[in-house]
Amino acid sequence: MLYLSVIVIILIATVFMVSVGDRLNLPWPVMMTLLGAAALFIPNRPDITIDSDIILPIFLPPLLWAIGVKFSWGTLRRRWRSVLLYSVLLTTVSALAIAGATMWWVPGMTIAVALAVGAAVSPPDPVAVEAVAEPVGIPRRLIGTLQTEGSFNDAIAIVLFHAAIHSMTSGHHIEPLSVAKDFVLGSILAVIIGYIFGWLGGYVRQRAHDVVTSNAVTLVIPFGAYLAAESVHASGVIAVVIGAIQFTSTKYMAALEAEERLSSTSFWQIIELLMTGVAFGLIGLQASSIIATADPSRTAGLFADGALVALVAILVRLIWFTIVWLAGRKNPIHEGAPESFAEVIIMTWSGMRGLVTLILALSIPVVNGTEQVRQDAIVMMLSVLFFTLVLPGLTLPMLVKVLGVRANHEEETAVPELLKIAQVAALEALQAEAKATTDPETYARVKEMCSAITRRDEISEALPEEYKQHMEKLKDKRNDFVRLRDAALVAAQNEVISAQDRYDSHDVTRVVRKLDILAQAESIRSSGMFILPAMTAGAVAMERYNLWKKHQGTLSTHAIPVVENAPASPLVTNEVTPTS
Repeated sequence: MLYLSVIVIILIATVFMVSVGDRLNLPWPVMMTLLGAAALFIPNRPDITIDSDIILPIFLPPLLWAIGVKFSWGTLRRRWRSVLLYSVLLTTVSALAIAGATMWWVPGMTIAVALAVGAAVSPPDPVAVEAVAEPVGIPRRLIGTLQTEGSFNDAIAIVLFHAAIHSMTSGHHIEPLSVAKDFVLGSILAVIIGYIFGWLGGYVRQRAHDVVTSNAVTLVIPFGAYLAAESVHASGVIAVVIGAIQFTSTKYMAALEAEERLSSTSFWQIIELLMTGVAFGLIGLQASSIIATADPSRTAGLFADGALVALVAILVRLIWFTIVWLAGRKNPIHEGAPESFAEVIIMTWSGMRGLVTLILALSIPVVNGTEQVRQDAIVMMLSVLFFTLVLPGLTLPMLVKVLGVRANHEEETAVPELLKIAQVAALEALQAEAKATTDPETYARVKEMCSAITRRDEISEALPEEYKQHMEKLKDKRNDFVRLRDAALVAAQNEVISAQDRYDSHDVTRVVRKLDILAQAESIRSSGMFILPAMTAGAVAMERYNLWKKHQGTLSTHAIPVVENAPASPLVTNEVTPTS
């Protein structure tokens, strides 16, 4: 009962901290870290102990899945150099450098514990990186590189960590060749297991008859893939990420209904947030109990040691990205490589450590009276989190502004290009369906409307000046219509909701959901995402097209004639008064 009460309190605190962060414009991973740190100041706090063997299997699979679903096989093929350079090589170099610095600086630190500390500190947290970096306007290609790094770096970090723990428990020396061989074989096996689970999940999801079952599948598969891989000594991290990529491949995503895709995205955003909050809260309580029993003077020294470890991690990252930038000044080494020293600094400062660092620190076992060494490592990890997550999370927006790092033109045109692709496909399908299933007159109208839409930019430039001014007035009228439409939808929603005491709740829920979907669709359409027209937009396009045909070749600025047979619309009238 104690654990259940603690978890409920942590969930409430998580929601509260995220709300405060939104109001203060602070990233939620920073707020989660502060939530964990707040456990230090709770009087009579409960003694929470989490078995180190179950920390990773409980918290890692859902968080890794939330990362993996944002990738595709094509993205992985394009970014394989990023995986090799950062997820494998940079993580390994960082772990070894941190281990060396820890042994040199911290008295009594053994090789095995130092490597465990290095492995725990080496991988940046992709959840923290994305939550902090994306809102501040960092170029999308750099965020993509950071996400790629974070998708697989936990795998190599955990392999190094397990090698260090095995050395601690067995007393044997660490054999680099054996570790490398185990990683390669474990990775290959993990890819196979992950692919099988991703295929199986996609197969089951295609045959699910409702959204609830579909989302339940996405929650089960990560844990299944992770446990299956770990049971045969493969990488659970790689298995989960590969499973997520296969599960969200084009074949399976295209077969889903729009409602399933939307609900799945929202579902996993909630899971990611709450799992991170519970993890930080529980681990923070356990770490606070350790710190509370430690010598205050020793704790201060260990906090300084953690600052040194964080500095080493930052310097290694700075040197690494500088080399990548210098080596690729003429021809970038990989997609999303830094293109200036300012971007090198941003990539360095965005290497935020997070939940995995703290989880691995708490997973260090006590062997032959090494309780003090374990406590020292945990205190150092908390210091590392402050200097590599809280500090960068609070200062990154200012750093981006000072350095003037912004998205380039190619990145800004990606979304319009995709929308254009969507529009072309939609219009082609619309004409094909109309030709096959409607009468010739309807098909002719559809074809003419599609032509008006696809040539709207060209037509707008060729219209007389008087008509352009008239179209601006129509836009103002459309804004009025949007406001009126929103008011009508809100009234409809509220009226149905207020009727739930008189009607069956199931029926009320169904109608409200339909109204909510309608409101969301209308809101997106009003934002300018013009793929297929609403009735009003189609009518405006038709009027513009008809007038352009009438004036083709004689683009004078005389009074605008009445457009014959213009489609009916609340925004368009045949009674057009030209401006003087």
